[in-house]
Amino acid sequence: MINIIRKIFLSLAFFAGTALASNEASAYFVYDYGKMYEVEHKSQNIDLSARILFQNPIFLSRNSIDIENNGGKIALVSASFPFNINSYVLEPAILFGNGTWEKGDFDYFYGKPSLPLVFGFGMSFYRGSNSITANYIFCNGKILNNQGDVELFESDFYIYNVLYRLNASKNLNLYVGFAELSIEAAGALTAENQGYFLFPYLFYETSGRLDVKTVYGMANLKAESALVEYGIDLGTLVALSERSTGNLHYKYRKKFANFYGAEEISRDFYPVHIKGSGIVFSILSIQTKKIRVGKNYIQYGVKKPLAIPFGKFFSESEDIDDTERNMSIKDVLLWGLTTNMSIYF
Repeated sequence: MINIIRKIFLSLAFFAGTALASNEASAYFVYDYGKMYEVEHKSQNIDLSARILFQNPIFLSRNSIDIENNGGKIALVSASFPFNINSYVLEPAILFGNGTWEKGDFDYFYGKPSLPLVFGFGMSFYRGSNSITANYIFCNGKILNNQGDVELFESDFYIYNVLYRLNASKNLNLYVGFAELSIEAAGALTAENQGYFLFPYLFYETSGRLDVKTVYGMANLKAESALVEYGIDLGTLVALSERSTGNLHYKYRKKFANFYGAEEISRDFYPVHIKGSGIVFSILSIQTKKIRVGKNYIQYGVKKPLAIPFGKFFSESEDIDDTERNMSIKDVLLWGLTTNMSIYF
């Protein structure tokens, strides 16, 4: 279960922005996951930012299916263009990204993810202490064989999001939003594109679609002392509805037919049951106030996420594997722990 929570939190990295010139440069180090570097430039008429995330080798397990990868990197570049209309502020934004990974193993076949395109655009509307943001993100994801020259699976991700923010006071911000995720995927495995002797299938074709609608809310509380700033985020995300379909079409190679059967099989399946499931989370943070060093400023900080999943999707007994049962107290305490340092120019 911890592995699934980790995936949910780390997928939030796909919503980051990135850039070319900066008045701020930051480095983030996430325990047992990787590191990220960011540069950002802000001016009256344009905000530019750039981030690159380096993922460590990772191992995930769910329902007796093991997935591992030797690491990868994701780069994101974004720009926004705020402008005033009387007492209102409008801010259109655009996002581009790309991701590559090293060799991996998807339990019963070998392959590695590839993210050749991330594209997004959005619009934010500000007035006084209120703001509304609407955005759309498209991702084209693939799974390639480990040599990187054959495409095994292809998928398209569509993410729609509307967020309302209220700056209730100096120390309290409130958020509520609605998001929809749609995924379409298809692909085929063969003995030729797998390239190892014990691959049992003559061919293995699959296709599917997943649509999930969610609502979420969060409160951000802040406090400060003479030298330190404190923060806590309290929030929840719940899946309101879910629709998922899929189809498998496969046949075993002759040498395996005596064990598994020689007939060609085609069947529908329903891969995900996430409606009513969700997560309650908090993020604790502490950071120094900006420390002047010559003409520049430096700031250090630490963040620690905490999460409690709920619902059918997380409560399946087979979801608990030996790795999670054997997690040490140290791993639980350090999971998701992020340290960061920022320099302001």
